[in-house]
Amino acid sequence: MLAVVVVGVLTGIVGALLTLLLHAAQHLVFGADGTSFAQDVRLASPPRRLIGMTIAGAMIGLAWWQLRRRMRVVRVREAMADPSQRLPFRSSALDAITQIVAVGAGASLGREGAPRQVAAAVAESVATRLGFDAPHRRVLLGCAAGAGLAAVYNAPVAGVLFAVEIVLVSVDYVAIASAALMSCIAVVVAWPVVGWNAVYQLGTHRTASDVWVWALVAGPVCAVAGLGFNRLMDAARWNAPTRPDRLLPVRVTVAMALVGLVAMSLPGVTGNGKSVLEALVGRGGLSAGVLVALLLGKPLLTAVCLRGGLVGGLITPSMATGGALGALVALALGHDQGGTSMIVCAMVGAAAMLATTQHAPIMAGVFMLEVSQAPPTLWGPVVLAVAGAWLTSRLIARWKVVGSNQ
Repeated sequence: MLAVVVVGVLTGIVGALLTLLLHAAQHLVFGADGTSFAQDVRLASPPRRLIGMTIAGAMIGLAWWQLRRRMRVVRVREAMADPSQRLPFRSSALDAITQIVAVGAGASLGREGAPRQVAAAVAESVATRLGFDAPHRRVLLGCAAGAGLAAVYNAPVAGVLFAVEIVLVSVDYVAIASAALMSCIAVVVAWPVVGWNAVYQLGTHRTASDVWVWALVAGPVCAVAGLGFNRLMDAARWNAPTRPDRLLPVRVTVAMALVGLVAMSLPGVTGNGKSVLEALVGRGGLSAGVLVALLLGKPLLTAVCLRGGLVGGLITPSMATGGALGALVALALGHDQGGTSMIVCAMVGAAAMLATTQHAPIMAGVFMLEVSQAPPTLWGPVVLAVAGAWLTSRLIARWKVVGSNQ
């Protein structure tokens, strides 16, 4: 219990500090002072987007090259899979700081990877000091990873489900209780910086009758799109540099410059993808042409960043892709740009896409509803879409197994 409380408090502090660093990086690179990352990017001139991201990419690439050349960085999944793999706090923290700066500077990656990594490294230190055995250490690390996600997104329930459904893959009641307590503590500690309002301010909501039709169709459609998203990211990681050679700074710089180049005319491709969903709420919403460009450009540039050697999360980029797909469907159904039904369609698409890419339907649905603080009237379409995505993914996996055995 003491370890859970201590790690929860420290994780909340980590989440708050990384959030402040994220805001500082985006302000430094884009030079604006808007109320959100999306506004900062839009207010920056197109040349500043390109030049700022290119310079940031060069500095980030050099930092990562030096870090990987001098220290060994262990990922959370490696430490969870092998008890002999330890998470050294120093290298984990430095790598996470570089990750969060990259996202703040516009890299097309999610910010959730950094707090998960530092939180797990904190848990590693606590477990070592208290002499935990391998099973208890594993539970503490998994709970900390979920609490790190919860802290930066003000999503305690999603943090618990992330720990249980994705990291630990366990229904052990002790693990669930530990994850719940740790996530709640981390979220409350991070409130002074992250805030207690919805992280995704999606405005008012209205569920039109044809939104239910889209919710029914979204499962299969987003499952196929999500599997394609995962294959693209796997291919990018497979070809990414594994050794810290001298070309790493060049690769990172080129990747950031390419994102900046596209962002000169399509600012929504920058960052973790939150701006895509928020832009749907803005006056006028997004046109069909912009939505198509985001639907194609966001995953492609995320793959470019991974291919270049950058590291980051994929939760919000996949949500942004699903949100753009849902908004396009809303336009096809005749809903107004920026209207409440378009927002609901985007939420449904984002949740279904996330359910597929993370292989975690319960966590995906809860995460989407929690970060937007959606009313109960929207729970039905999201649950229907997530369930459809899960069933479709299972059927596709079964067909692949049957096909390979024939």
